[in-house]
Amino acid sequence: MAIRTIQLIRDLGYIQQSADFIGKKYISGQSEPINIFSTSYYAPFKLYQINPVNAERAVYAIEKLTGLWQKYPLPNVFRMDNGLQFRGTARGKRSLGTFLKFLLNLGVKPLFGSSSKPWTNPHIEGHNRVFNEKVWGQNFFTNRDQITVECERFNRESLEYFYFKYSQLVFNSNFSYIEHNQDIETNKLISTVGKKIYFIRFAQSTEKGKDAYITILNEKVSLPEQYNHQFVFAEWDIDKEQLAIYSELQRAGTLIMKQKFYLNIL
Repeated sequence: MAIRTIQLIRDLGYIQQSADFIGKKYISGQSEPINIFSTSYYAPFKLYQINPVNAERAVYAIEKLTGLWQKYPLPNVFRMDNGLQFRGTARGKRSLGTFLKFLLNLGVKPLFGSSSKPWTNPHIEGHNRVFNEKVWGQNFFTNRDQITVECERFNRESLEYFYFKYSQLVFNSNFSYIEHNQDIETNKLISTVGKKIYFIRFAQSTEKGKDAYITILNEKVSLPEQYNHQFVFAEWDIDKEQLAIYSELQRAGTLIMKQKFYLNIL
């Protein structure tokens, strides 16, 4: 099924990056799961990195990205799935979790893929398959240290390709980075001015002939029934407290509807 929001995504910004927590892994004979955070720049350069973490929590994603963005550019767009570690809560509607505040306070645009459709975050999903095949599938691990060593080797190989192909593009450009010892606020949104969050969504209907709907941060949003079973693109302007829904055809976005969408400050 085609994702008809490609140009709208490209227009969000020059540097685009995605991330995910790879599904839990287990060492034979041990009940404690292995959690791995993966992240990939996919435009205009490519760099994929994997890191074992203690748990699938926002705090560990923030820790790994903070270190990465001190060496490599801050993205304009950060693409992810709808896991609670990224969006923040399963109950609160229209609220911002820790990870979203982290991105927005850095001036990074969050972009969520469509729920239950991992191919709407294709770049990281493709890399994760490589990890599963070449790292996890080709090794027999007996302890966590072995996993860390293999992940570091994998990362070095990715960096070698990056420096060979993209180092001049990146390091000769005026990109932004996190400064060492920079204090990044994650408990509150410092300012709403210019802050927006984006969503790829697949419209659906519970009954034939009924209006379609999408879900944005636990809030159902109705759409005309002709958009049922179609991908749409949503922009939440936090400052204006407005949600805009677009459809894309032949690289042109068409506004379907706008509605008020208030920020819920927990």
